[in-house]
Amino acid sequence: MSAPPAVTTAPWEKVDEWAETAFENRFVTVKSVNAVYEDPKFLSTVQPLMPSGVDQTPRAVFTTGLTFDPPPPGNRTMAKLLALAAKYASREFRQSLGEDGLRNVEQTGTKDLRLRGQRTAKAFQYDASYPLDGAALGVPDADPVLSIRVWAAIWPRGDSFEMGGGIYPLEDLSTAVARAGGETDVTIEARPGGDRREVFDRIREAAE
Repeated sequence: MSAPPAVTTAPWEKVDEWAETAFENRFVTVKSVNAVYEDPKFLSTVQPLMPSGVDQTPRAVFTTGLTFDPPPPGNRTMAKLLALAAKYASREFRQSLGEDGLRNVEQTGTKDLRLRGQRTAKAFQYDASYPLDGAALGVPDADPVLSIRVWAAIWPRGDSFEMGGGIYPLEDLSTAVARAGGETDVTIEARPGGDRREVFDRIREAAE
């Protein structure tokens, strides 16, 4: 099974890796190996506000390696299959975000992302709500959420595909906390422009 592509740029550190069957029918089985990277300092700051069932912070990156059994026919290169794979991947990824605990997930954009070496990835943008622990904010009966954005991209690699992406806040934590009537000493400042560039840079790193 293909290992997930690596991210080695500081401050990102791999905190989780797992394998699963991403898709299966009588014709083909697609398996994935996934990795999640966190900034340790940000993780330690935000972790007290993360509710049960949510494993990643609202500022993280990820990579995925995919394998096909049987592999695609030799006369159909993966680059030719990229548009078809992207259509499927964008739908399945939206569903997986909901399964990971995000709420109100909507795909809000697509783009062709230029990679190094004159290659191209298909990228998808999602907007969603990241749940916060109401009890940690002093409002146990509230349902606080932080507005976030997720980017995911897919590109061909050999006889398969790889993916990468990231999640980041669209609003300051103080805005979300005030909306719920809570309070916290934790600070998260939204910097969507810088975070978007960082996510795209880590996608390009993973695709090298």
